[in-house]
Amino acid sequence: MNKRLFGSLRLMVCLFTGFALLPATASAEDILKAAPYITEAHLHCDQLDVSVESYCQPDENADGACFLQKVKLHHAGSGKVTEKFYLYENYLKNQSMIVQLACVKGRDKNKVVLESTNLGNCNGCEWSDYFSDTGSFLGSDRTIFGATNSKPKALPGNFFQKHGFVLDDQGHFTEIEKVWVSRELRKEK
Repeated sequence: MNKRLFGSLRLMVCLFTGFALLPATASAEDILKAAPYITEAHLHCDQLDVSVESYCQPDENADGACFLQKVKLHHAGSGKVTEKFYLYENYLKNQSMIVQLACVKGRDKNKVVLESTNLGNCNGCEWSDYFSDTGSFLGSDRTIFGATNSKPKALPGNFFQKHGFVLDDQGHFTEIEKVWVSRELRKEK
């Protein structure tokens, strides 16, 4: 009889504990749905391999809000690795992020351009960061938006000529390859 009483008592304790934890379980599921995730984009430009890791979290107002992007530029010939971190402190409001990697034609060697936006509609809402064929940071035309672990260098009027970028008659780059950077969490099938 003691075994039956003990078994019933244990069943009651388990049921009570299960019902008590039900709201906590639902909250845990919500937390898992909102967990940060990482997206990646890769570009190969001559001897330079470029990757962007975007650290994002789900956001009801957008496809995802990204709070950090890590750019890694690896020069295969020399083995040199350059890393830049783009930290977006106000990422839920500002939505700034790198959206495209491009390998563009250079006079002697091709260059890399990282194109960014904050999804706004303003004069400074889109900007680019420019890198040499070896991965060195050359400059940025960003003004008030964007963030990086280095200060932007003002672009002189002869910036593109000085660094060997080839522009067409309309002042556009000749893109060899471009890759879009996604902020969306890929859904598994």
